[in-house]
Amino acid sequence: MQFRVKDDGSAVHVSLEGQLNFAANEDFQSLLTQLSGIKNRKVTFEMSGLSHIDSVGLGLLYIAREDLAEGGSSISLANPRDNVFRMLELTEAHKTFEIKR
Repeated sequence: MQFRVKDDGSAVHVSLEGQLNFAANEDFQSLLTQLSGIKNRKVTFEMSGLSHIDSVGLGLLYIAREDLAEGGSSISLANPRDNVFRMLELTEAHKTFEIKR
């Protein structure tokens, strides 16, 4: 998994590419470290470049949500591909995360 972070001052946009799974754990932890200083902001995870997500990847998103919430920030998921969106629906993650399609 690769990621890019853009901070426009009022919101933070994180572009995810590749696969969000067990193999992405270390990269995702690096991303969380980079986001740890963000307080009281909206963080959007752009998921159009994400080709696959599994249960570990979903767990990583929940960890990100909890970590960001501690600083008063909120998270949304944007533009997931159909197969990724289907996984979010099957696991009812769409009830926890704001998802923009």
